[in-house]
Amino acid sequence: VAGDAAALCLAAGIWLEGVNFAMASGMYAGQAAVEAVQANDTSAVGLAGYQRRLSDTFVLKDHRKLRRAPALVLSDRVQHLYPGMVANVVERMFRVDNPNPKPGVRRIFNQERKRAGVRRRDLLRDGWTGFRSFG
Repeated sequence: VAGDAAALCLAAGIWLEGVNFAMASGMYAGQAAVEAVQANDTSAVGLAGYQRRLSDTFVLKDHRKLRRAPALVLSDRVQHLYPGMVANVVERMFRVDNPNPKPGVRRIFNQERKRAGVRRRDLLRDGWTGFRSFG
């Protein structure tokens, strides 16, 4: 509950990292509270161990790294355009429908990108955001 109350639940798409952030931050909150009570100092200074624990562990490091992921993963392009576009590219690569040579993968990809209405700029930006978030 402490982790969720701290808004550290982050649904970042394929890596569904939200629950472990909330659980770990709740655990660190409890540890910091025990430490502060034992030291008889429940002031902000006494509870500073919570922030230190979050900063020193995966919680805030990953949270910062994945901060752009929800917007990307939940975007219309990722949810609706890219899956169909990729499926069409793969289908065209492996379909045998005539004796003529197939165009190259790059050409097929660009044709399908245009057919899906995906601008090259958006594809590059989404790729870069995905690389920065998940790479």
